[in-house]
Amino acid sequence: MSAATTTLPWFVRFDDRAAAAHRMPELPPATVQLGLRIGLQAVEDLLATRHRVGPVLCCLVHHQVLVPVPAQAADRWHAPQSVCSPLMHCAAAPAGSRCHRLWLDPGRGSSTTTDSRALHDAYLARRGRHEAGHRPPASHFERRPALATGRPPAW
Repeated sequence: MSAATTTLPWFVRFDDRAAAAHRMPELPPATVQLGLRIGLQAVEDLLATRHRVGPVLCCLVHHQVLVPVPAQAADRWHAPQSVCSPLMHCAAAPAGSRCHRLWLDPGRGSSTTTDSRALHDAYLARRGRHEAGHRPPASHFERRPALATGRPPAW
């Protein structure tokens, strides 16, 4: 799965109709910001297991997915390389940069927010799978084994 692909059907919205559902003046939702690839995979894992999932906002410039969650999740969110805040913007975006964003709505009577505890678990599970399968490239400063005398190099 590449950074901007998905395996499930989504309703794509380029306007603020999906955002209107998140404007609850008495208790505005918090927003979890994840990397686009791993974030979409985690959300799709939730959909596959029938957890509560609401619309998500994708920024194609900053490669981020912003997931509205219940407001109280901001105090409990502790996951590496992610942010949970009351703001709906790309935290990694430099000042003055523009986002190109679109809403993905799972449809099927979706909720206005995503279950934060389930998202946390799905995100950490995805991170674990990526880290287990990820092998960093060799460093230029890595020591190479000495060549045995009389043998041609293997490269």
